[in-house]
Amino acid sequence: MARHCRECYGRGHNKRTCPRVTERLLRYSKEEQENNKDEPKVDGVFPGYWTVQYVKRTGLNPDGSKAPVGAKKKQRRQCTWCKGQFGEYDPENGYDHNRRTCQHRKDWHKNAVTEAIEYRRGFKERMIETGFGVGTLIKDKQYDYYPDGIGGKVWGQQERVLIVTGINWSYVHQETNRNTVMRCKDVGMPSRRVGSLKIPRDLEWTTEQTAKADDRGGQRYTREDYEVLSMSGSLATIPEGWEDGECLEIEEPY
Repeated sequence: MARHCRECYGRGHNKRTCPRVTERLLRYSKEEQENNKDEPKVDGVFPGYWTVQYVKRTGLNPDGSKAPVGAKKKQRRQCTWCKGQFGEYDPENGYDHNRRTCQHRKDWHKNAVTEAIEYRRGFKERMIETGFGVGTLIKDKQYDYYPDGIGGKVWGQQERVLIVTGINWSYVHQETNRNTVMRCKDVGMPSRRVGSLKIPRDLEWTTEQTAKADDRGGQRYTREDYEVLSMSGSLATIPEGWEDGECLEIEEPY
């Protein structure tokens, strides 16, 4: 994907290399030199603000001659992971490597896999205990365009019987978004598109999370809105290696 400049909104460069910024600095520095002809010079040029900025950017004086060695500012690139974790321009982190080789990022992924393994084993146990999974029937009130009996369709809400047809196993981990895990179909209208539904809170939460919620006053705002009609969950679709941390899609924090 081509870079976009936040200065001129052009493609293929950033603000640091933007030709429009360079042209503006050159114009300002030439005016600065013209307005300070009688002022003391350093290496043949007046060291005003705009001139210094132009020299740092290009390594050239406003008249086009080469500036002294070391006048051009050296760009230090920081690992984007370290920039997010420790802050931009942190002098101690991120300047001797890139994101791909970042040890802090590798450590985070290692810890994330360890936590995912523990969470998934508990998740599987809760599936067995509750019987919730592929094949479970649920009843939910859903808005959609339904047949009106005279050949047309009308918008409204109906109670629909749905069946759980799949689990997005790669999204099951300690940072699970409960709206992305479960896939369902309408039993009476298989071709109808069913929106995302939350997995049951008892399935998602660990015992510790449930206890903390109870201490805070209950779970009335986090409970699923549908009614479970039958528990006939299947674990047959769990991918090989899933319990060992494979098939893991988790968003990086930085």
